[in-house]
Amino acid sequence: MDFNNFWVQLVFWIILGVFVISSFIIPRKLVKKKKQHDERFVYNDHLGRSYGWMGSVVVIFICWFLSLAVFKELLAFWLISIIWAGHMTSYAIGTAIANSRN
Repeated sequence: MDFNNFWVQLVFWIILGVFVISSFIIPRKLVKKKKQHDERFVYNDHLGRSYGWMGSVVVIFICWFLSLAVFKELLAFWLISIIWAGHMTSYAIGTAIANSRN
């Protein structure tokens, strides 16, 4: 492993992690501060997540199919299978938590 390449990768993943975490935390804090967390906001937020979830399912499914059709090796297939399993497991856990609260 090239020493410089390691540091470039490390900095990239740290910056990406900070960006992803801040994209979830900052908007929530701003909404709470402005007291805009009403029923309409919650409904729109849940609807947007629903559409986003279904879009992710379709994209993963297409990539899953293409990994079998295009690549001769099964590594891409198994990696996408793991992503699919994690995606659906997190959905099942989220559904169980939501059902237990209602």
